[in-house]
Amino acid sequence: MSESVIYRQTIPRTLDSLLQQVDGSARHFQAWVFEDEAARRQAESRLAERGIKARIRSAYKPLLHFFLEEVELSGLRAVTIETPNHALAMPQRFRVEAYPLAGLLRDVPIRFADGSKALHYVVTLDYGQRHVVHEVFAPNRETTTPLGERALAPCGWIGDAQTGRPVQTEFESAFHDIMAAVRAHSWGAAPHFDVLRMTVRTGGIERRLFHGDECISTREVLHEDLYFSVQEFLQHRANRAAGDRTFQPGQIVPDIRLGDGPTEISVELQTRAQLSQPADEDPQPLNEAESPLAPKQLADEVARLGGTRFDGASVRGTPVLATEVDGSKRLGLVVSAGQHANETSGVVGALRAASVLKARGLKFSLVPQENPDGYALHRELRQQNPRHALHAARYTAMGDDVAFRVEQPMAESAVRYEAFRREQACLHVNLHGYPAHEWTRPHTGYVPRDSFLWMIPRGFFLIVRHHAGLDDVAERFVRALAERVIATPGLKEFNESHLRTFEAHVGSLPFKVHHGIPYVTGVSENFVPPFTLIAEYPDETIYGDAFRLAHTVQMATVIEAARLLEEGGLSAGS
Repeated sequence: MSESVIYRQTIPRTLDSLLQQVDGSARHFQAWVFEDEAARRQAESRLAERGIKARIRSAYKPLLHFFLEEVELSGLRAVTIETPNHALAMPQRFRVEAYPLAGLLRDVPIRFADGSKALHYVVTLDYGQRHVVHEVFAPNRETTTPLGERALAPCGWIGDAQTGRPVQTEFESAFHDIMAAVRAHSWGAAPHFDVLRMTVRTGGIERRLFHGDECISTREVLHEDLYFSVQEFLQHRANRAAGDRTFQPGQIVPDIRLGDGPTEISVELQTRAQLSQPADEDPQPLNEAESPLAPKQLADEVARLGGTRFDGASVRGTPVLATEVDGSKRLGLVVSAGQHANETSGVVGALRAASVLKARGLKFSLVPQENPDGYALHRELRQQNPRHALHAARYTAMGDDVAFRVEQPMAESAVRYEAFRREQACLHVNLHGYPAHEWTRPHTGYVPRDSFLWMIPRGFFLIVRHHAGLDDVAERFVRALAERVIATPGLKEFNESHLRTFEAHVGSLPFKVHHGIPYVTGVSENFVPPFTLIAEYPDETIYGDAFRLAHTVQMATVIEAARLLEEGGLSAGS
């Protein structure tokens, strides 16, 4: 084994192993595995040829698969769901695990209630003249997270719900084996590596749903759980708090690819010299862009804007493009995007808005892609999984957040601070995104740590962080902004759909909503300008018309925020 490869393993396909183990004298067989419907039905057919009546269900999101595969939807008038009640389950875990059922059954009312069974949903289907009750088993077992906490995780299962037993599937083994290898390795001081690449070739579930951008993908959630779990383990090892955005372990890269047959895994330490990039895609009409921009087009668009350049460089030496656009009226405005590089609609929206602001004679600074190394990783990983959220590309090559860096070299972060200095910034418009479909971490309890409200899309929303004493100004500003941005064609309907489904699965909305746009305001002295506006669009994984709407809304947010600033909407803080 190469010194750079710290672990390599091949794991048999669970479904094949189970079929070989079935007793030929058995009449019935039940199992729950992390495989798509086609593979499970094929396995049932093979057992039927041996005279065995089998039912093999999905161990991931079992209630949703129950409705997708087993429920007669014709004539269905209402649904009542009593959720499992397990002491280790995170609050509302099983309610959100049913997502996006309310979106798929849009015209059928769904009522959730707390149940009494530990690992069973009790589902009552109302067909008018008749009611049908089902118990839906949700196989789970106790596990320990990378931080040493007890959690309840979905698991494979063989036999019926009462007398059966958990079975370790390749989906679970891949995660636990990789984490064991990471824990066993001798790590020095941080940064621990240039790149830690965990490559997994495996099967599993990859199913698009007919609701927004929703997708069920076991490969995607393996990426997510590995990325965050390795990050949390290394933070814990360094006596850092979980989620510490200043920690610099290096670039953590789960590379999850479609495989056939046994699951193949490897864990490798790579250097920067080993990294490669796909060729640049053809340029797109900026206003009609259907996907993230290639780096060359991004550079060309910034050059086209002109102005006084103050480009910086990332820790890998990649240019961080920045320009101060000349104008007759200084507003104290800085516009940035791409702090988290897998959030891509803001990059296009910022560039589109910059052209409009320039034509209006406004002076401002623009940093349209703050994290070029993360952006490069996102381009690489999208070649294999264009519809995955790919949070590994969120942070820099150092493994930290651009906005939270506190130690030299400041690199990418220095560009933002230079923009603030040049504009004597009053308002920073910081364009962000978040997952356009459900985000889960099944191996560590299903609900992402400290991120319950980010699990399910709730449409486009706004966050205003401000210095102390500016509460009323911030509130008036964000409400006025919402009234203007909601006029963007398509946004009202988009947000209504997301909020309706979010509320059905989460309960009452835990934030304010004005003119159809959720928003949050709060005091923070961590930001340099007195006001920071963060625009959050569910843009990870979207393309085509959905991507166009996303960057159009981002553009409108910048333009209308600048207009309000110009009109004195933040005069108390300027």
